[in-house]
Amino acid sequence: MKKLFFVIVFSIIFAINHPIYLSSQELTQVVRGRVIDANNQHPVIGATVLIADTKLGSFTQQDGTFKIKNVPVGRQKLVVRSVSYESRVIDIIVGSGKEIVKTIELIPSIVETGEVKVVADRGGFASINETAIVSSTLFDMDDVERFAGARNDPARMAQNYAGVVGTDDSRNDIIIRGGSPTELLWRVDGLDIPNPNHFATQGATGGPVNAINSLLLANSDFITGAFPAEYTDKMSGVFDLKTRKGNDEKYEFTGQFGFNGFEFGAEGPTPFERSSFIANYRYSFLDLIDKMGFDLGFAGIPRYQDGTLKLDFQIGQADYISLTSIFGISEINIKESEEDDVYTGDFDILNGSDLFTLGINWKHLFSKKVFSTMTTGYVYSNYLTDMDSITTDPENNVLSADRWFVQNSAESYITMKYNLNYLPEKSHSLAIGAESRILNFNLSRKRIADYYDGGELWINKADGNGLHFLSFFNWNWRPDADLTVNLGLSSQYHSISKKYTAEPRASLSYRLSEKHSCELGFGVHRQSLPLSVLYSNQNNEDLDFMQSVHYIAGYSWQPFGELMLKAEIYYKNLSKIPVEAQERSAWSFLNTGADYGAVTYDDRELKSTGNGKAYGFDFSATKHFTDGYYITGTASFIRQKYEGSDGIERNGAFDNKFVFNLLAGYEWKLSETHSLDFSGKYIIAGGVPYTPVDPEKSKEASRTEHLEDEAFSLRYDDYSKFDIKVEFRHNYPGFAIISFISAENIFNQNNPLMYLYDVKNDNIKRVNQLGTFIVGGFRIEF
Repeated sequence: MKKLFFVIVFSIIFAINHPIYLSSQELTQVVRGRVIDANNQHPVIGATVLIADTKLGSFTQQDGTFKIKNVPVGRQKLVVRSVSYESRVIDIIVGSGKEIVKTIELIPSIVETGEVKVVADRGGFASINETAIVSSTLFDMDDVERFAGARNDPARMAQNYAGVVGTDDSRNDIIIRGGSPTELLWRVDGLDIPNPNHFATQGATGGPVNAINSLLLANSDFITGAFPAEYTDKMSGVFDLKTRKGNDEKYEFTGQFGFNGFEFGAEGPTPFERSSFIANYRYSFLDLIDKMGFDLGFAGIPRYQDGTLKLDFQIGQADYISLTSIFGISEINIKESEEDDVYTGDFDILNGSDLFTLGINWKHLFSKKVFSTMTTGYVYSNYLTDMDSITTDPENNVLSADRWFVQNSAESYITMKYNLNYLPEKSHSLAIGAESRILNFNLSRKRIADYYDGGELWINKADGNGLHFLSFFNWNWRPDADLTVNLGLSSQYHSISKKYTAEPRASLSYRLSEKHSCELGFGVHRQSLPLSVLYSNQNNEDLDFMQSVHYIAGYSWQPFGELMLKAEIYYKNLSKIPVEAQERSAWSFLNTGADYGAVTYDDRELKSTGNGKAYGFDFSATKHFTDGYYITGTASFIRQKYEGSDGIERNGAFDNKFVFNLLAGYEWKLSETHSLDFSGKYIIAGGVPYTPVDPEKSKEASRTEHLEDEAFSLRYDDYSKFDIKVEFRHNYPGFAIISFISAENIFNQNNPLMYLYDVKNDNIKRVNQLGTFIVGGFRIEF
């Protein structure tokens, strides 16, 4: 409680005593952008774009562009309307340091009237992708910076949504409705990325720090079930990230320091007409401090750096080309052998990963009824783990550090994807797409020392190529303003397993009245297995695609424009899951993906006969920022069950039972140019099941061993945490400063992480997650 009081008092004193926060000078900025038709991507000519509650506004030109000058800094509402289109109301934060540049898509109105008026706008809640009409959420980039506990990480931000929870405080895994982190699809500007995180887990999708810089992102889509046919090869959810276009008229810069590191960004026009670039670079804060000679007092400094690049070109009136690239390198070396309290069973661990992606998108407008997008890309990932097992004498002197496990694996693919969209009339849209991926891999994993007497040594090595072919068809039908029907079919072929799929998808949304609507969704979702699993044993290459069949029903109520209440029930039937082939056991691939290194660490032979299910209920209440505050609450009931090769149904590793989130924020406007934002987050989630430690076997092996026959028979205590964040916005002529201080787990709740065998004291000890964690930072825009 004292820490909470300190943070709040310090924040208020800092703001009130800022030397020039009461500046009476009126500061303004330019708001501009482009308005296009969401269906055919053509410019909307003559649309009215207004700043709400002011006399400021503009009309779109022949190319759909608009510009509004002298917009006062602070929070504003951008109102966009045009005859034959549904109106949009967009919240923006105008700062003195950078222009606001927006690309706004308007949805054609099915019922045309001569009267144009702003009604309850669903644009703040509906997904960007019109075909995602069930279990979809608009991912607002302002929330990444605003919400407490997000750390400017899109993955941690997504953990606030209904039906979603993380694994532990040190990682940003996204668990959707009881599904493993391996089941999430990451997509950036049309390019699928296996794992866009530093210290990434091979075969999974999470890590401690996201390598995608949030300053590059625009509003995006997050989908938690029954997703449309264009999203293939994942079973739980989709994070479809969009990047923004840079300023194509003037150069702007950003410098940032915070928990994620030191960052610098630039954007502006290129030498080519109607083109722009955005470039960002980030370097680990702790790594830099360590290299400056400061003793940080703990083993293992996380060292990482990453960069992002976005280029946009408009060629004529019908062609748009963009390039998006991300790179990231990371490494951590934990030398337990150099610590004073080292003992037998500890490890020296070197872990890291590298990432590089390059995607080029070409959009061509054939006519107002036909357009296409072609994506060519390259994705490369490398995973490194090197573990030495330490042996000590009774006085804790290190006798040896023996090589125990080594992994150095690289995966990459080159892709060509082509989508063709046809709009025969306003109420119908058809899309067909095909993608061919050429896989290249060089996998190497070696288990060198024994767990205990009788343990086996093994080695996995594989290198070569493969082909993964994906295709889809989608039909979206809006016969009137109230009904939307979406039907689709996906298919896949994998040359390694020589298996193919057919995956039907269907969803429906019906507006009962202006404020009420209901949704239904169904989908068959098939997922290929990671290469590290297919090549972990010579008999695993023919493993089948995993399968999850989704059934979803939802109801939405929008009492007024800024508030949305939504409830959904769901059931997922899981089959063709890898389980052990040679013996009856509780192991299942459904419980993997939330650890470091790789999803599997051995050479067990598997078969695709496992089953499982997940079911539950989600409720969310979201009030967007108006009248100086926002509030979001979610409540989820989540159950996950599975069967291993022993045929026994058990609770799974991600069976939280319940999750409750409450987020709220308030803006204190100190003057026309300065503001102070308070935000808080409280989460309570049910403890997940775990497998108890085997004390006898652990003592014999001098490391933690588990009672595998009692898999997931115990459950951790419930998890709870309260985070706060205070953000200052200072606008000055020509630049702006945004600074913040954030405190996570302010009440220092002892949330359990795991139970381990303590070799030194010959007992089982509990290891907790992070205690109170306070960070600060600032950003300057100019």
